[in-house]
Amino acid sequence: MFVRIVVGLVAVAGFLAACGGDPRPSRDEIIASIQADPLTRDTPDEVAGCIADWYLRYAKPEDVTAFVNGQPDARTHEEIAPDEVAEGEMLDCPVRAPGKP
Repeated sequence: MFVRIVVGLVAVAGFLAACGGDPRPSRDEIIASIQADPLTRDTPDEVAGCIADWYLRYAKPEDVTAFVNGQPDARTHEEIAPDEVAEGEMLDCPVRAPGKP
């Protein structure tokens, strides 16, 4: 009986490991999506990285996935951000004109 329980637990653990993990795209995938969009393709790595970090910290997994998949979202970052701290962090991402140091 004990062996059957252990085998069952190992099978369940294997299934959960295969299905587990963070369902959101990676930071690099978010950055690639930002820089692939014609409207934001000139975004410097530092700024794109800040935006990616913000999405990973504050956005819901489904929002991150939709963003990376290019699904349109009419909401503003204020509507996605859960509070004023999150909104402030997005607005604090470095902003530079393309081609400027």
